[in-house]
Amino acid sequence: MGISKEIKKKVIEDWQNALPQLSLYAQDKLYKVTGSIVVGLELIKLPRTAAYRPHFVIYPLWKKDLKSSLDYPILLKEYYNKKGLQYSIPYERHNVFFNDVLDSIKKQSPLPFEGDIDSKKLMSVLDEYSKTLPLSAAPNSYLQAVLQEAKLKIALSISSEEAQNVLEQINKKSWDIKSFNMWNIDMNKWLQSLKDTITNRGEFLKQTEANKQDKKIAKLHSSELTA
Repeated sequence: MGISKEIKKKVIEDWQNALPQLSLYAQDKLYKVTGSIVVGLELIKLPRTAAYRPHFVIYPLWKKDLKSSLDYPILLKEYYNKKGLQYSIPYERHNVFFNDVLDSIKKQSPLPFEGDIDSKKLMSVLDEYSKTLPLSAAPNSYLQAVLQEAKLKIALSISSEEAQNVLEQINKKSWDIKSFNMWNIDMNKWLQSLKDTITNRGEFLKQTEANKQDKKIAKLHSSELTA
């Protein structure tokens, strides 16, 4: 079902005015840069309906280019109403639900949109996320490994020592080799690639910085990831 550009524009403007610490990235995306990650809010249109659902998102900024970095989120989290149901907000009636949804977002967002973000708090948010479905269904799977790799790279943006601590935790886990094989990933090569990334921290930081200099990212509000 088609929604007019004017209505979509009004909806995202309302969200941006309510969350001024986030910048407009696209017609349904509000982001800010925090250290080596992008944090924000996405209004995802529900299929076959004229309604949307807000999601809290975290993306990396260290992949080979900006497109790859924003291809797939590290974390995507839905918000719930007072009945414990996911929101489904009709675009045409957005103003009826807006204040209630905004209140939920302020209460339920796992990280603050304003100010710097404490890296330990971020790590605990990712640990909690690893306990939710579908991740929790396979605690030793490759999908869990991808999340651990993100933790390692966030830590590496702070220091090699922090990243080494995460790598030690990764090495202690009994990973499911079959799960890696399903994704055509060699588990041992993956573990070696993590060590190599720590060794080549300078290159890692250089790539992250290059993505942050992209004009679409450079215009966003930014804050720091603190140790």
